[in-house]
Amino acid sequence: MKHFIAPTLVLALALLGLGVWTRGFTAFTVFSHTLQTAGSLPRSLAPIDLVDQDGNIFRLGNAKKYTLVNFVYLNCPFVCHKINNRLEGIYRALQPSLVPQKLQLVTVSFDTEHDDTARIKKYRRQFGAHLDGWTFALPYGIDKTAFDEFLVRLGVWAQAAPERDIINHSIFLFLLTPDKKITRVFDPARESDAQILTELRTQVAR
Repeated sequence: MKHFIAPTLVLALALLGLGVWTRGFTAFTVFSHTLQTAGSLPRSLAPIDLVDQDGNIFRLGNAKKYTLVNFVYLNCPFVCHKINNRLEGIYRALQPSLVPQKLQLVTVSFDTEHDDTARIKKYRRQFGAHLDGWTFALPYGIDKTAFDEFLVRLGVWAQAAPERDIINHSIFLFLLTPDKKITRVFDPARESDAQILTELRTQVAR
């Protein structure tokens, strides 16, 4: 019997440590862990100013409508463009009575070193000439350290890998209410476009 005590104790301690690290066995990746650490929903959005593809400065969440926000960088070799292609499908599937009257989309680049308004404007054109209610933007009036802190507080994990010239990052979509609350976080890796559309319509209709 004594031979089983030590291994059992080690296993119990290991499970306890794993449970603490994964926040109750709910966050098994650095992406989900960062999101969980940011806090439960609904929660307030930290203030941040952005500049859109036309050079207009605005504060995220000040539009008095629902806002679906995602984060990308234009040198991304694959996943950012895949997510934005899916967002285009979601955007075009939403009724005009929702977008842009009650809901807007905002795609923010977190590559403050390489992306500028000219680049995001050119990139935006790839999704069509008329994109009322879908803004592409960059952080404005904030240094990289403060912007990185904003991302962490929001629940976005992003880490540059200079040796590979990429930025590893999470791909969550954040839904903001008209009163600047984060009310829903979508995970395109686990939720279909149909599921996201259904939830968006439900949230905005409330």
